[in-house]
Amino acid sequence: MILSLTHVYHNYPILRYFDLGWVSVILCGTPIFISAFKNLRRGKITSSLLIATSITACVALEILSLTGVLKGGDHGHSNIFAAGEVAWLMALGKLIESYTVGKARSGIEAIMKLAPVTAKLVTEDGYEEVAVSELNIGDKVAVLPNDMISVDGIIVKGSTSVDESIMTGESLPVDKTVGDMVYGGTFNKSYAIEVEVTKNSEDFAVSKLKKLVAEAEGKRAPISKIADKWAGYIVPMAITISILVFIISFFALSGRNVAVSVERAITVLVVFCPCSLALATPTAIAAALGTSTKQGVLIKSGEAVEKLSRINAVAFDKTGTLTEGRISVESVKAFGIEEDRLKALLYAAEKYSEHPIAKAITAYCEGVEQLKAESTKSLVGTGVEAVIDGKVIRVEKWNSSLGGEADEALKEGKTVIGVTEDEKLVGLLTLSDTVRDESKFAVKELNDMGVMTVMLTGDNETVAKTVGESLGINKIYGALMPDQKLEKIEELKKNRRKVVMIGDGVNDAPALALADASIAMGAFGADLAVETADVALMNNDIKKVPSLLKLARRTLKKIKLNIAIAMCINFAAVLLSLFGILNPVWGALIHNVSSVLVVTNSALLLKHNM
Repeated sequence: MILSLTHVYHNYPILRYFDLGWVSVILCGTPIFISAFKNLRRGKITSSLLIATSITACVALEILSLTGVLKGGDHGHSNIFAAGEVAWLMALGKLIESYTVGKARSGIEAIMKLAPVTAKLVTEDGYEEVAVSELNIGDKVAVLPNDMISVDGIIVKGSTSVDESIMTGESLPVDKTVGDMVYGGTFNKSYAIEVEVTKNSEDFAVSKLKKLVAEAEGKRAPISKIADKWAGYIVPMAITISILVFIISFFALSGRNVAVSVERAITVLVVFCPCSLALATPTAIAAALGTSTKQGVLIKSGEAVEKLSRINAVAFDKTGTLTEGRISVESVKAFGIEEDRLKALLYAAEKYSEHPIAKAITAYCEGVEQLKAESTKSLVGTGVEAVIDGKVIRVEKWNSSLGGEADEALKEGKTVIGVTEDEKLVGLLTLSDTVRDESKFAVKELNDMGVMTVMLTGDNETVAKTVGESLGINKIYGALMPDQKLEKIEELKKNRRKVVMIGDGVNDAPALALADASIAMGAFGADLAVETADVALMNNDIKKVPSLLKLARRTLKKIKLNIAIAMCINFAAVLLSLFGILNPVWGALIHNVSSVLVVTNSALLLKHNM
């Protein structure tokens, strides 16, 4: 570069035969040519083709100049240097891109590495080291202080603090004691504990996350396809403009000097490479995915980022989303049967259900007489039906007016469950849930952003209205079956709303799938909800939803700004090339400066705080 810019080649032309630029052309240019030919064989025109063309043109210009075929050009610089500079700076740009993407992926890679291999199985003689894959549900494992917890399970002995930051983004350790759930891949920070295994190794939370991360790595944003398409147009456009620049320069600006006109045309090829355009989307998406994952929000694809950037309506499920989901039974009232008999019927009917209400009921009824359900059937969105002792027992949400305690409970926003035996009412249960502390903040932030907030819940309308109004939600719909949730989302979409659905359970999966984008509460939650959703909030922090939408919007703005920067610099450089202000050397520098600007602009997303 120094030899070229100080006109040494002009004063000592012999040095041009030993130009060090050839080293760069060969080492850095070879991968570019290979990529161009491979894509051409598949019928694809990419930025590597234009780069290869510009390198070839620079080399050809130098050879023609050295052999005396072209005369009258500016020999104050080396065209081989220009070719080598393009190749070398492209390699440098790739290095910077790799660094940016690497920084972005550090959070993702940390999760990918969280694969507990061995566990300390508790035995009569102490414990022995075994492979995690050999453990069975019900086995007990010991976890020593400062060890990684190797399984998903429930603490059965001891208390400690657990660092879940790598999976949830929560920086402070969480206190855990007997009965609390812990997850493989997190770290025991304080005291020794014993954990009973509750899942097979392939169902561990960390295994699910690794699967989701692998999917995210393979999915690109639709806008990146647009950039690829543009690159396909830009290559022939650049060649056409280059020919026009040669014609205009030859006939109007250079006094019919072939060498000068060819040099200007080649400069256009150098500066017009769509490299920065190709970098505009992937670097921004990579930074967004890495930033969110580090902070406990797993976005499953670049496509999801683009969809989230356009959201203007957020639909919430209630239980487990806006509320804690830790429902507890407040009261039980029996009609015509003993209360213990009612509890036994409830326990037998709800024993195998994973629904939060079912878990609350079985926890309340535990220890009663054991009855066996001959069959059970889920009443999707309302409850469960079981055959016990030859009688049909239905346990479902109760919306009828019974007066007294039931109506009063409904008015207070509590859930009332009715129990019928062969269609005769034999019991009523009152349950309550706690609204999350962060729900009000999240709803207010969304409203301030101009995003419509909607509640879609299967709970009765009184409960829904009480909770929704206390949070400031714009539209509240209660007593909805899963298919009715779909209808409400369809209605919102028909009114030109881009809807994101947020839920946590199996009954939310259809709505999650229909919405424009979807968020599952807790990567440790219902498998179907997590697999259906575009995003998983690993720590159940709904407060991060507004920040997630802001990150998505900011990412799309970055992509558009990157494309604008690239195109503006390219068109300005073409004009400068036309008038001979830029030569291939400076053209290569300006072209690669635009690529560095694009990557740097994308890297700023790594500083986004959720």
